[in-house]
Amino acid sequence: MNFNFDFNFNFGISESKKKIETFEEFCELAGYPLPYPKQEEMRQFAFPEDENKKIPRLILGARGYGKTDYVTILGLSYEFYKYPSTPSLLMTKEFERGKEIMQEIAIVLERVGVKMKSITQRKIYIDGVNGKEPTLTTLAVRSKGLRGRHPKLIFLEDLITPDDSSEAERRRVQKVYEEVLKLTSNVVLIGQPVHKLDLLQKLRYLVPTLEVKYGDIPELDVDLIAQKAAGVSEASIQASYHLKIIDDASLPFGNLKKCDYFAPNCFAFIDPSHKGGDYTAVAIGGMHFENFVVSGFAFKKAWYDCLDDIKLLFEIFNVKSSCFETNALGDEPVIRMRQLGASCVGKNSTENKHRRIINAAFFAEYIKLHEVAGGLPPEILEANQKFIEQVMNYEFKAKYDDSPDALAGLSEYLGITN
Repeated sequence: MNFNFDFNFNFGISESKKKIETFEEFCELAGYPLPYPKQEEMRQFAFPEDENKKIPRLILGARGYGKTDYVTILGLSYEFYKYPSTPSLLMTKEFERGKEIMQEIAIVLERVGVKMKSITQRKIYIDGVNGKEPTLTTLAVRSKGLRGRHPKLIFLEDLITPDDSSEAERRRVQKVYEEVLKLTSNVVLIGQPVHKLDLLQKLRYLVPTLEVKYGDIPELDVDLIAQKAAGVSEASIQASYHLKIIDDASLPFGNLKKCDYFAPNCFAFIDPSHKGGDYTAVAIGGMHFENFVVSGFAFKKAWYDCLDDIKLLFEIFNVKSSCFETNALGDEPVIRMRQLGASCVGKNSTENKHRRIINAAFFAEYIKLHEVAGGLPPEILEANQKFIEQVMNYEFKAKYDDSPDALAGLSEYLGITN
C-alpha cells in the first residue's frame, strides 16, 4: 500500500497556480496590464513589509491613476494570496461601491487559483483559513457595528467625495477614522482631497503620505485643456489631478490674516451661550489704520460663568464700550456687565445670522485676527485659538458659528457693516 501524504498547507491555493513570485506575475495571471512604476510604488507604500511602517498612511493619487485597481483590488488580492490569514476590512462611502470592489477581488483570487469557502455581499472567506474572522469584510461609512471586529488591516477608500463634502459628512468620516484606529493602527487611506477641512487634507500633513500627481504617469494623463473647454471647473481640476484645494466662498473667512497686535481703541461684542451648549464668544477690536483688528475668545460655557474672564479681557484690552446680544435673556446680562464696571448696551438680533456673517465677510481682506501670545491664563489662550478656528473654518450651517457671529456683531456695532 502506497501512502502519499501531502503536508503542504496551501490555504486553498491550487498546486498548479502557486508559483507566482512577483506582483507583476500576479497582475498578468489576474488578467490585468502590468503596473506602471508609480502604481507599483503606491502598492508597496500601502503594503509595507516593515512592521514599523504599518501605521496610518495616506495615498493621494490623481484621478485615473489606477488607485482602486492596483492598490485596493490587486493589492489586497496579492496580500491575501501571500498571507491568507490576514482578516481585513474595506470601507467605502457607499456600500454598493464596496460590494463592487469586493466582487472583483473575489474574481481575481479565483483567477490566480485561490479557493473560496464562501462569498456573500459583504464578506469573503478563503478556504482553509481557520478562525471566525472573514478574509475580507466591506462596510460603508454609515454602517453600524465596527466594534467587536478584529481586522489586521483596514482600507478606507474615497470616504469623502465631491458629491457630499458637507461639514456633517466630514464629521461622520472623522468619527469613522477615529473608530477604526481603535481596532488597528494598520490603516490605509486612499483618495483625493475635496475640501479644505476634509480628513485627507488634514492627514496629509500628519501621517506618512504618498502623493501621485498629474504628470507622474504621463501614459494615463487626460487632456486638461479639453476638460476645461468642456466646462470642468478649475477647482475640480486642481483637486482631482494636482491634489490642491482652492479656497472658495464656502469658507468666507478662510484666508484671513493673523497678527500679533490688537487695536489701539477697543470695543466689544458678546454672543452668549445660555446654558453652555455652545460657546460664549467675545469679539474685541477696532480699526488700526485700514484694518479691522479683532481679538476674539470663545468659551465653552454659559455667559454667566464667563464674567470673570470677560472682566479680565476688558481690563487687558481697555475696552471702551460693549454690546451684549440679549435675545431671550432680558436685561440681566446688561445689568451684570454694568456691575463689572463695563459700559454696556443690549441688542436683540432678529436678522438672518448667516446673512449677517456674510455681510462681514465682504470686508474679509481688511480683517485681521489677533493671535494672543503667552503670559495669559491657559484658558484665555485656548479660547483665543478656538475663536480663530471657528471664524476661519466657518461655512454655511457650521456646527458652531458663535465666533463669526460675534465678529459680525462687532462690525455692526462699530458701523462697519449694517
